[in-house]
Formats: sequence, structure tokens, C-alpha cells
Amino acid sequence: MDRLAITALHNQFESSYQMLDNLIQVIPEDKWYSKYHDIPMWKQVFHILYFIEFWIRPEYNDREFRCMKFDERISPELDVHTEGDISISKEQMLEYLNNIHLKTLQVFEELQDKDLGEPIINGVDNYTYLDVITGQIRHIMYNIGYCNACLREHGLPESDWYSYNEKD
Repeated sequence: MDRLAITALHNQFESSYQMLDNLIQVIPEDKWYSKYHDIPMWKQVFHILYFIEFWIRPEYNDREFRCMKFDERISPELDVHTEGDISISKEQMLEYLNNIHLKTLQVFEELQDKDLGEPIINGVDNYTYLDVITGQIRHIMYNIGYCNACLREHGLPESDWYSYNEKD
């Protein structure tokens, strides 16, 4: 079974995941609920997690894919307003992150290199596992950079660089 490409992709995804975990950990409680460009920090993080779970999953069908339920008024879309009395705590978000991580580990464990180029949605040829995995790595890193900039703006620590092949 050929897994050279899967192993490389998984290593890069895991590095992004570790940086995301670190990001959630370093956001101070008072900044967790603060808005940056009209979006609460917690919602920016939820946006990242939701789309990891949406795209990196074992099956693409009409079945429910969510591993945690939150207030149904919370949209993962950043351009959809969320009422101020609704939020997701850091503790809940870390639990959600952990649950998603377990699912993504399963997906990477089951994938073979030959699966990367195969369409994952019936009738849609331009979505493969290679597309969604690399797309999610880019999405995670873009949003970590955005959140890090918000933290830096306030003189706060940010999510450090993490790489699977570098010594601590």
C-alpha cells in the first residue's frame, strides 16, 4: 500500500492542527469574546473548525457530519451576523477541536495515495481528497495568520510556528 503522499499531507495537516490548538490556548479569555473587524474571535475559530470537519470526512453524502452541536443561530460563515448573547466558550471549542481531530486521524489512516485524485462528491470532478486536504491546510494557516495579527495588535502572544520535523 502506497502512502508516501498521504504521510506527507498528514504531517503538514497535523502541523497546522497543532498551531490551531496552540492558537486557541493562547487567546486570553477577554479577547476570546472581543470583536475584530466585527467578528468575535471565537467565531473566527469556529469558522476554521467547522470547515475542517465539513471537508475532511470519510464520506460525502447527505448524512449529518457534525460531531458537536451548538446554538443553531451560529453560522460558520463569517459574513453572517451572530447575536451578541450567543457564543462558544474556549472549553467547548477545544472539545470540538479534539473531536474533529479524532475524525481526521481516521480519515488519514484509511486513505491511500491512489485515493487522492479520485472525485469525492458524486457528479463533481473537481473535488478530490487532495483538493480538500491542501485547501484546508491553506484555510487553517490563513486564519491562524489573521488571528495572530489580531493578537499582535494588542501586544499578546500568538500561535507559534510548529513543524513535525523540527526539534522543539
